[in-house]
Amino acid sequence: PLADGKVLLHFEFEFQRRHDEANSTQHHYHLFPRQIGEIALRYDVDELHLSFTQGNWRERQWGYPPVNSQGVGAEVRARIRGSDDHIAAQWTGLTNALSGVFCASLNFIDDTNTVVPQMVFAELQKSGRAGVLRQGYLPRESVCTENLTPWIKQLPCQSRSGIGALLNPHRLYNMHFHSMSMSLESVDLSDSGKPGASALRYTQQLSVVLDPRAFGLEDNWSLSELMDTHVPHACPVADRSTVRVLASPGSGLDVKPKASSKTSLAGLDMHVFDMLKQNGKAPADIELRFNTPKLSAGSSVDPIQPAVAVHRFVTGHGGSSGGVETTLTNRGDKPVDILYLDSLPWYLRLYSHTLEITAQKTDDGLEPASAELGMPVKLTPSASLFTPAIDRGRPATMELALTLPAHSRTTLRYSFDKGFLKYTEHPPDANRGFNVGPAIVSYASTAASDQTSGKDHGYQPRPLACAIKETLHGESSSSAQCTVRVYSELFLANMPTPDFSMPYNVITFTCTILALFFGRIFNLLTRDFAVLDP
Repeated sequence: PLADGKVLLHFEFEFQRRHDEANSTQHHYHLFPRQIGEIALRYDVDELHLSFTQGNWRERQWGYPPVNSQGVGAEVRARIRGSDDHIAAQWTGLTNALSGVFCASLNFIDDTNTVVPQMVFAELQKSGRAGVLRQGYLPRESVCTENLTPWIKQLPCQSRSGIGALLNPHRLYNMHFHSMSMSLESVDLSDSGKPGASALRYTQQLSVVLDPRAFGLEDNWSLSELMDTHVPHACPVADRSTVRVLASPGSGLDVKPKASSKTSLAGLDMHVFDMLKQNGKAPADIELRFNTPKLSAGSSVDPIQPAVAVHRFVTGHGGSSGGVETTLTNRGDKPVDILYLDSLPWYLRLYSHTLEITAQKTDDGLEPASAELGMPVKLTPSASLFTPAIDRGRPATMELALTLPAHSRTTLRYSFDKGFLKYTEHPPDANRGFNVGPAIVSYASTAASDQTSGKDHGYQPRPLACAIKETLHGESSSSAQCTVRVYSELFLANMPTPDFSMPYNVITFTCTILALFFGRIFNLLTRDFAVLDP
């Protein structure tokens, strides 16, 4: 349950297939999705990530997301082996293949909306994986059931049994936030007592935010009532199948029946239900009883805030120029090193010399505490990388390495000019504007930061996504480092729009002239002239 009365549901499915170079079973698929495996093999993919997101994650009301933040739309990120020309061809084939598998418009990803990040995904570069990382983004891509259906078909038990049987599209798409993703990567199994062993890990994640009140559910409801389906048996081929219920300590939430175990996760009480221990019995429905009415209707207590937040919006007016302003908030007690990635399409001509970065000290990371604390100070990035755009060739990309002061709000500003587009390059709703993809902020979070005084300031330094990853993968080291990525909102860029009625006027006027001319000439050529006697 969330602080405003809504409910977050997070589904995660994981498959692993061991690499075995001693035999030729690499192309045999049993539980591992064959479509994904063959695509990765055909297009020389070492790493793949695909996500579909609808709605913005409201961190002020909901706190940390269960996974790394995703931008609205569709995102494809892949690491491909080979030369530059080979990678370009494989990237095109990969996006077209994924477009067919997941019934999406990913085939519209081309060189004009593809970037090659060098800094933001630096932790992936250090992992020793070969190949070049490419990222494509479609901010206008919508998400619907035709994307969910092939996503479910990748599961071994699909929606017949297991946790996947809870995926009711009628409830999942009556939501306030929806994020669906899949990722493919190679993992090292040396820590598990198998030196030199590696495996191919395929993960599917689905996060939705529902409002039980929209379904007529008030203080007390069960999981089957929320999803409008029965609680299924565990998938017969699953090695692990659990349901975890997270709640704030002292929230007055009663969970029935009694959980298999109870522990804590990222400062939250966690009730764990092991679906594999049902021993063939009908699984018990999980009921949630809210002893405090305010919890089900929306609590007045603010949720735990993320340590770092990013928001971006467009500035300026008119059809010739504009600007972008991004605010980076650090609510922590210590400075945070971040990597910032911003990409603009080629028709927004970014001027790097107009970049201005200022930091403003605050008490809570939101508003200046006083005139002394609120004085802005200019910041200089420790590293920067700027790739200029090529008209109809590639977008402009800017990557920065910054250190956000403790309890501060940092503002980035830069200007751009608006280019002219051909009338055939405008979308059907040209006057609405062009969607521009989000900015990405990446920073490292360590388990040791859980011991800081962040909880006293109303934020949790350890992200929930990192805690979930450590729990599922068995990582309990206090020095474990987790990379957090935060996406900003999209913004609309209003471009100079031609008068689309003029082509219609020209066509109608020309056709009228041609009709009159043709009629007169046709009449003269086909009419017989005769001289009449007086």
